[in-house]
Amino acid sequence: MKKREVWASKIGLVFAAAGNAVGLGNLLRFPSKVALYGGGAFMVPYFVALLFLGIPLMVLEWVIGRYAGARGHGSMTGIMGSLFHHANWARVLGSLGVAIPFLIVCYYIYIESWTLGFAVLSLLGQMPEPIMSSDPKTSMAPYVEFFKSYTAPSTFAIAFLLITLLINWLILQRGVVKGIELTARFGIPALLLMGIFLAVVSLSIRGGKGLEGLLYIYTPDLSKIWDPHVWLEASGQIFFTLSLGMGAIATYASYVKAKEDVLKAGLWTAGINEFVEVVIGASIAIPAAFAMFGALAVPELAKEGTFRLGFMSMPAVLMALPLGWLLSAVWFFLLFIAALTSSLALIQPLVSLFEDEMRWKHSKAVNASMLMVVVGAFMSAFVPGFIDEVDFWAGTLMLVFFALVEIIVFVWIFGVYRFHQELTRDVFFKVPKALVYFFAVVSPIFLLGLIYQWGVLQLPKVVANKDVGITLARLFILSTLVFLAFLAVESRRRYLSGPHI
Repeated sequence: MKKREVWASKIGLVFAAAGNAVGLGNLLRFPSKVALYGGGAFMVPYFVALLFLGIPLMVLEWVIGRYAGARGHGSMTGIMGSLFHHANWARVLGSLGVAIPFLIVCYYIYIESWTLGFAVLSLLGQMPEPIMSSDPKTSMAPYVEFFKSYTAPSTFAIAFLLITLLINWLILQRGVVKGIELTARFGIPALLLMGIFLAVVSLSIRGGKGLEGLLYIYTPDLSKIWDPHVWLEASGQIFFTLSLGMGAIATYASYVKAKEDVLKAGLWTAGINEFVEVVIGASIAIPAAFAMFGALAVPELAKEGTFRLGFMSMPAVLMALPLGWLLSAVWFFLLFIAALTSSLALIQPLVSLFEDEMRWKHSKAVNASMLMVVVGAFMSAFVPGFIDEVDFWAGTLMLVFFALVEIIVFVWIFGVYRFHQELTRDVFFKVPKALVYFFAVVSPIFLLGLIYQWGVLQLPKVVANKDVGITLARLFILSTLVFLAFLAVESRRRYLSGPHI
């Protein structure tokens, strides 16, 4: 068996894992949810979900990833298979944990390319001139039109998509240490510095009116704290922000050294992610919009989603400030780094599948993975409705289902005793076994609530849509699942006998 790479340093490991978790959702989705669902009251279910769902699932993936990595497996196909003597059914079930991150990255990398494109165009002075108005619709009008024309897609959009794909390919070709880890070692500190800088700028707008905006979104609306929908939204945000239920954390964990403290690594990952989200993410977009357009505009902007907030309202605010072109460039480069570190993590499970299970050499594994991503990315660019459809199935329903599968398989079937043994090996704090039982019962309750919300209440509305673009998206999802299931079966034979090719 070929010796697998391991993270070269603890700080590189922590930054790479944090880059996996930190993404566009921290900077755009989170502040919108807080503004919409009770402000400070939203934070109560948010931290409850973090404690009972987020951190336990994070630690679970770290524990299982270390366990499987020591046995030569990094993708969920191999991880699941290794627990059941490489039975075909287990490897096929595990292939869902490769399909989910791959399907997500197909549209995520296209959105990532927008951030790079907008950053470069800001630097070149190609963004629209601002309209000075207290009316958000008037101020944002040039940026709404610019966004629509850019994502049509325009020639610029395709060019920057190709550049973004090339950047991801080049980094992944360099491997775990010289590629992903090196990128994170520079990228995460740069992200933190740019985020803190923009937070200070946003909170200082109009003599500190942005600070009032931060207080506004964190002012608790206690009437919403008993709303079950708020609890579901908070649980969903924790789920998305920590990149849970998609196998990417476990893949990164599979590259740790044999005696790595995975409990500490998981807590560091969650801690950096929460700092970026709760402190930096909350201090930029919504406070800036509050300062420029007033309190009444904030709920409307939050309702219209992350694209509106990130690609239209923020440029309208920043371009109206002194050196607006530079501030706009910093904002979009911040988003690009957050997206880049996440897209690398989303592609790596597929690379690991080809490398560890199919026994391919690293270069061939990356080339095959990126070729598949290119197909999905161009479908995201040209097929109407593709992004929303794939986001619902892979980015919502499948990952919640797979998180439930992870708890059942890795705790109950693997065995609470064996899991607890692995959890308490070489860690700074011996977690009591009672907490494992508690997590194994309580976390599924959160997950079943999310499955009910999205699988039972929203699924009929989604299935009712029969547009051509939606049908193509579903065929792409289905073909991906079938292809990766086939690879799961084929890779069993190749893994058990045969050298790298």
